Amino acid sequence: MDQHADFLKKFLQCEADLRAFVGAIVRDVHAREDLLQEIALTLWECFGRYDPCRPFAAWARGIAAKKLLERWHQGRRTPVPFSPEAVGRLAEAAERIASRPSPGFDALEHCLDKLPEKSRRLLALRYSREEPVEAIAGEFRVGCDAIYQALSRLRRRLRECMTRYLAGQGET
Repeated sequence: MDQHADFLKKFLQCEADLRAFVGAIVRDVHAREDLLQEIALTLWECFGRYDPCRPFAAWARGIAAKKLLERWHQGRRTPVPFSPEAVGRLAEAAERIASRPSPGFDALEHCLDKLPEKSRRLLALRYSREEPVEAIAGEFRVGCDAIYQALSRLRRRLRECMTRYLAGQGET
């Protein structure tokens, strides 16, 4: 994978977390969007120095925290309502939360592994690749209604499996 594609993949995976982190500190919508663009540009410019052994999201949050602190020190038109210490602690808290294993994620992973390959492929096309139902129906050579029904059954099956898994009822 080339550097541009690698960066884009990693950035898109953590973009919502970055938005939440910055949004918790910068309330003004326009200022927040400007800052997020600045953070994304900085991440791209510094991507060559990113250590792939570290989680990308943690690295990105660290850079976001530095950008927030720069705003605080510069007193620009986008005031940061928290002290540098508070921003640092928010970054640390976000890192602790992000590094904690999620029981829901474990349950989902377990239940997905139990599905047949064709079902996992259908879910991946719809939810990971965000393919339109029409395109999926064409690929599977069925009608759109059949895809909607299959997705509905799979979601119900996953929900039931996850509930059993999280309740500690063992293998599903």
